[in-house]
Amino acid sequence: MALDLTELIDKLPPLKIPYLHSNETIGIDLGSSSIKIAQLKKAKEGNLELVRWAILPLSQPGEGEKVELNPEEKKAFAIQSLKSYRGSGKKIPKNACTAVAGTSIIVRYVKFPKIVPKEFIKNIKKEAESYIPFNIEEVYLTYFPLRNIQEDGKELTETVLVAAKKDFINQKIEILESSGFKASVVDIDAFALEAIYTLTQDKTPIEEIVLVSNIGHQKTNFVIIEKGVSVVVKDSPISGNSIEKLIMKNLLVDSKVAEKLKLAHGLMLNTEEKEAAGKEGQTVSDAILMTMKDFISETKKIIQYYATQAKDKKINRLLIAGGTSNIKNLANYLSAELNLPVEKLNPLKMISGAQAVPEDAQTTLSIALGLALRKSGDIKL
Repeated sequence: MALDLTELIDKLPPLKIPYLHSNETIGIDLGSSSIKIAQLKKAKEGNLELVRWAILPLSQPGEGEKVELNPEEKKAFAIQSLKSYRGSGKKIPKNACTAVAGTSIIVRYVKFPKIVPKEFIKNIKKEAESYIPFNIEEVYLTYFPLRNIQEDGKELTETVLVAAKKDFINQKIEILESSGFKASVVDIDAFALEAIYTLTQDKTPIEEIVLVSNIGHQKTNFVIIEKGVSVVVKDSPISGNSIEKLIMKNLLVDSKVAEKLKLAHGLMLNTEEKEAAGKEGQTVSDAILMTMKDFISETKKIIQYYATQAKDKKINRLLIAGGTSNIKNLANYLSAELNLPVEKLNPLKMISGAQAVPEDAQTTLSIALGLALRKSGDIKL
């Protein structure tokens, strides 16, 4: 399945979502604790250059404990934050690319009788019904044929089938529209990670098989990328917030303090570190370890699933992204537990202007940067 990502994107049929038009675009990752923003442009040399970036917290600066907002409050806060951002600078594109993930999104890799594109488009709802656990009339659907194969004497087409609940997508679009942006592209978190990972690779074609894990505030996106194309996609509730809740419980601190302690202490992997950190540091490390055990269990399940689907193939390395990937010693710990090379994804590796972004913020922008690579019509839902 060695496919060029650009070809994959260009051929993907767009969903019929109203009023999607675009020229210049900006990537907006609508997260649960913050909004990440990135815009790229091509420099004269043909390289990509970072035009602007931002991380907008979904809480007021200077507050004590972070109050968990209900969905309507969070929506209103996000709209106001984006409005303020849009009014803060000149030449901020109106057209935005955003992404979705979670239980309202289904990604299936399925085998259909050999696809004739025009006929398949007409019958996509009928073909998809047996694979989608939602009312087919309540979702946006799209697909991409990966390759034709022979199986038991039959000609089949391996296909990526994606469905997203309309109400969930429309909520995201409404946030952008109400903020003064126009939703020109709606993607999936995992595919945005695929796009930015591909950009970071020096060699073409890409030969490795990699698992990328974006550890966010309320969920983790997992995507296995085989030679530049995603072949397994899964979201999990294991997250940075899982760690913070344990720290809050064990140290009786508020969520803001818990978040700071998580990054300040990190993991204690030897006696010297534990003694130097004291009781507080050890308590924080224990909370991280407890959550990471669940993360490791989930990661092993995904790797085992891939092994059953792709015989004689193995994952070469794990790349971690998201704010939680900044935890001290996390990559080393995961590598030892998974017996796999583990590195932090550097999404700005091939982008000029990266020096403007603090190191601890770079990996947090992974999805936003993947979205910033998109163009009008790349509606992958």
